[in-house]
Amino acid sequence: MRDSFLTKNTTQDAMSSERRAKNAFNISVATAIIFSLIVLTIIISNFINQTSLDETTTITTVGLGAVMSIASAILSRRSKSDVGIILVISTLMLIVIGRVFIQKGFAIPSGLLHVLLVSSIAITTLPQKWVGRVISISFIIAISTIIIDQFTVGVPSSSDPALANSISLIIGFIYIIILGSQYSGLPLRTKLIIGFLLLTIMPLAILGWQTSTTSREILQQQIKAGLTEESFSVGRSLKTYIDAQFDIMRTEAALPDIAEYMAQVRRQNVDSEVKDRAYKILTTLGQKNPDYIRSYVLINMDGVSVLDTNSINTGFNYANEEFYQQIIAQEKSYLSEVIFPSETPGSPVIYFAVPVFSKAGTMTGVMLATYNANVLQSILRDAAEDKSTASEYTFLVDDTYFINLGHSSRPEMLFKSSLEMDTFTLSTLQMQGVMNNGSFDSLVLPQPELTSELKRMGAIAYFKAPVQEYNGEIAEIAAIRIPDTHWILVVAQLSSGIETLTQNQTRTIVISSVIISLISAVIAIIASNIFTSPIIQLTRAAETIASGDFTKKTNIKQKDEIGILARTFNNMADQIQESIENLERRVDQRTNELQQANKLSEKRAQELQTIAEISRYISTEKDLANLLPLITRIVSERFGFYHAGIFLLDENRKFAVLRAANSPGGQEMLEIHHRLEVGHTGIVGNVTASGTPRVALDTDADSVYFSNKYLPDTRSEMALPLIARGTIIGALDVQSTMSNAFTDADVAVLSLLADQIAIAIDNVRLLEETKNALTESQSIFRGYLAEAWQKKTSDSVIGYHQSISGGSPITDPKFEPVQNTEAQEQATIAIPIRVRDQVIGVMNIRANTEGKTWEKDDIGVMEAVAERIGLALDNARLFEETSSRASRERLVSDITTKIRGTNDPQEMIKTAMEELQRVLGATRVEIVPQKISPPPDK
Repeated sequence: MRDSFLTKNTTQDAMSSERRAKNAFNISVATAIIFSLIVLTIIISNFINQTSLDETTTITTVGLGAVMSIASAILSRRSKSDVGIILVISTLMLIVIGRVFIQKGFAIPSGLLHVLLVSSIAITTLPQKWVGRVISISFIIAISTIIIDQFTVGVPSSSDPALANSISLIIGFIYIIILGSQYSGLPLRTKLIIGFLLLTIMPLAILGWQTSTTSREILQQQIKAGLTEESFSVGRSLKTYIDAQFDIMRTEAALPDIAEYMAQVRRQNVDSEVKDRAYKILTTLGQKNPDYIRSYVLINMDGVSVLDTNSINTGFNYANEEFYQQIIAQEKSYLSEVIFPSETPGSPVIYFAVPVFSKAGTMTGVMLATYNANVLQSILRDAAEDKSTASEYTFLVDDTYFINLGHSSRPEMLFKSSLEMDTFTLSTLQMQGVMNNGSFDSLVLPQPELTSELKRMGAIAYFKAPVQEYNGEIAEIAAIRIPDTHWILVVAQLSSGIETLTQNQTRTIVISSVIISLISAVIAIIASNIFTSPIIQLTRAAETIASGDFTKKTNIKQKDEIGILARTFNNMADQIQESIENLERRVDQRTNELQQANKLSEKRAQELQTIAEISRYISTEKDLANLLPLITRIVSERFGFYHAGIFLLDENRKFAVLRAANSPGGQEMLEIHHRLEVGHTGIVGNVTASGTPRVALDTDADSVYFSNKYLPDTRSEMALPLIARGTIIGALDVQSTMSNAFTDADVAVLSLLADQIAIAIDNVRLLEETKNALTESQSIFRGYLAEAWQKKTSDSVIGYHQSISGGSPITDPKFEPVQNTEAQEQATIAIPIRVRDQVIGVMNIRANTEGKTWEKDDIGVMEAVAERIGLALDNARLFEETSSRASRERLVSDITTKIRGTNDPQEMIKTAMEELQRVLGATRVEIVPQKISPPPDK
């Protein structure tokens, strides 16, 4: 037997070796093809783009891997697959190590891909004793290359990292599939090692992804917040300066000498002494900041400069200037755009202008301060002194032509436009004084991406755009509009500064993750060895028990979950046999229970179907005399009851009277008008009083049961209340010849039937009551209508006669209407005049020719006319009655109003008598007072 076992193991080892050799050949060929495709992809990419050194080196290293894979395939065919696979794995390790010194920033995807490749190849091609060692070495190499990559200096980065990452992802996915297909056949110890190593690799993968995404996003958010805050800070400084200048100028414009002088200018009566004082004040104001203030000017209401610190400009007419027109129209302060005066080329200015008011509050002119536009550059330069990074800068542009009005780090950019334009447009703007004089190249630096974003921005914007003053480098940009101006303040951060911060943070994260991964890897290997031994023992024990040997026991003394599992196995071996025996008995028991449940379910289904059919039958019957016997007969037939009866309460609700029954005894009880007192006699009396179902499972033992001589065979009885609209109207009584014939389920099912019966009875009663009420209403209405028209026929005119010769009213009550004869060929016809099926008159029609035959259409026309006449006459009657009633009410109201016109009782009586005499046409009206005796004492 031992020899047989050894022979079996030897055969299995041989089969495993053959399978590994086949896997080695297939994987070598697949790896060679993949590497060749990578080389071909890089060559095609370099053919489209210009080839660089790092790409040439990549082709060389990947090509070396393809050559080694081909060599491994050849060795596998020559029964040297282990040597070939070791050659491929060694080549992969050298490629990963060498790549760190060829390309920077590619260590993480290379390291992960290396671990996947080596693990897949080793698991499917090498003996089990080598797999763990090879995977551990590949893991150590991957960690080392990742650490080295963070500190290498002078190594070029990949020119197309997206392509390299995509290739790594595709290859990794392929080998993950290969690894997954072989994972189930690996020993438990190898699975644990791989699982723990994957858990350590995952943090590296996540951190690598976070390095390029999360860290960058966090930094971008921080930079965005910083740039936005900086833009608001500089914008507030600029706005504060502008507001301060306006506040100062408004104060200056309100100086008494200035106000008095401008008032005299308005009246064209200027005192030379006042003018001298005003000029002296202007001169003083113009010298308070000589670096930026060019001049102070006072302009009258006609737009003419009446006083100017630059005397040669006195008398200049500003009437057509925008600032003057805006101030005259709105009487508000005004800040102009940057202006390039033609008389002083290269010296752009800004106008600060405020209205001048007299003491009476009347506008008398305008104060204009001309500032050197370089003041904006000064403000931005001061704001840039506290910058935290050298790559951050600020500049100010107008929102029309995007001319740089200030730049914190590039003064040479001042007064250059970022808008795309041609030389003709530039010349036009120079002639308009919008741009400075100079050549096209010195004044225009097009930045279409920047200006496009600024054109469509609102009050604030954040975006990325290349900036030409920094050789087209991408910058993060925050921009805000300065309130009450046409200026946009832009704060930018160059991407080079952001990249430096990102790399520093990436290095810290990667090193931390590598240290954690190394510690996790060591723990993984140790833990796998600790966990493997007892699990393997448990596995063997489970296999033995699964084969049917329940005497097998494990000898694991641990107190953790594995020890609990071992004891569970031991207990399981003792209990399984007993469980198998009990299982058969329980199956038989469950089968019987299911059969009983199925029978019960079928019975309930049939009962519910029967109730539905009964409800359908009783819903079609509208006569109570037929409905109640129908119900008792169907209930007895469908449910197999000995007796079924329906009791209804009498008018006084004192007795439940039997109204229908199916049994012979029930028929006898109907003949004697059998009834039971509510609340006193029998189960039915109890139910009609309480409204609760009552069951007597044994009539001999039930104290409430009423022994009925007409039903001697009853052994069980059930009574169910009939409740309609919340009121008890009777009871359904069913009786059986068997004891314990009713269950709770029967009560529930038959209660549904009782509800349906109660509704049907109530509906029939309501229908009968409705019919009676309708008949009574119609009778009353016909009487009223006959009485009304009887009064009308008592009038002097009772009809109207019309002939060819003319017409006349009918006053003779003995007038006999023409009667219809049976033959329609007669020349005379009588059509009744009806109002709501009540005949109120007749229309007699006689033809003017002998032998006239009335056609159906003629008769139809006459009947339609008679119908319209009836409606018109009845409407006229109703109108006449309504008018008469309204006239009486109006007379009563008038008399009452006149009586209430005085508070004197004598006057009230007199007024009442006079009005009654007038209205009634009476000759005498008396009001006789009556003495009322006091009531007797009680």
